[in-house]
Amino acid sequence: MTQENTAPPADNRRRPGRRPGSRSGDWEAKRRRILDVAADVFFVRGYERGTTKEIAERAGMSQPTIYHYVGSKEVLMSEIARQVDRDFTAALDEALDVPADPATQLRRVIDAFVRSLALNQRTFAVYWKEFRSLPKDVGREVSGHERDFVVRVEEVVRRAQDEGVLPAGHPTRIVSEGILGMMSWMHWWYKPDEFDADQVSRAFCDLIGLPAASED
Repeated sequence: MTQENTAPPADNRRRPGRRPGSRSGDWEAKRRRILDVAADVFFVRGYERGTTKEIAERAGMSQPTIYHYVGSKEVLMSEIARQVDRDFTAALDEALDVPADPATQLRRVIDAFVRSLALNQRTFAVYWKEFRSLPKDVGREVSGHERDFVVRVEEVVRRAQDEGVLPAGHPTRIVSEGILGMMSWMHWWYKPDEFDADQVSRAFCDLIGLPAASED
């Protein structure tokens, strides 16, 4: 996850297409379904050529339903980016929630990132591929959150370097971006019928020389 822009204001947004005060699981499930189908359409056709008509047809819904639950094509793209933002931030929060030594924390970060990407492969791919199609304010918003994400990972990497878990002779930024880049490109080649997320996570941890996971 590495795009660039200026930092956004504090995050007090309400998601478009959501009824104020709504807590309906069905409402959120339908929104998620629409965004996943929109990501499939934008991935195959590109943002410019993809249409709400095709999204509605693939989702088995009417176009007015798409607008009711999410909004226009521009809003769909914005919400895909925000979905990636929310899901990966939540995964990182969970990975770092319990204090641990840096090797364990880094392993948890890698595992959380890989699992999130496996679940959000198309939305993540569209986020990368169509980032320039985002409205400028949304681009700034998600870029700011992305930088925060990288800074938090860098702190774990720095601790791992300090304790000799990772090589200390290289700048923390380079090592961190290398690890994040390795994981991010999984969106291009990952096929769940060939490997599961656990296999990928273990391979990545072994590749950077993390010690075997200890029993929690």
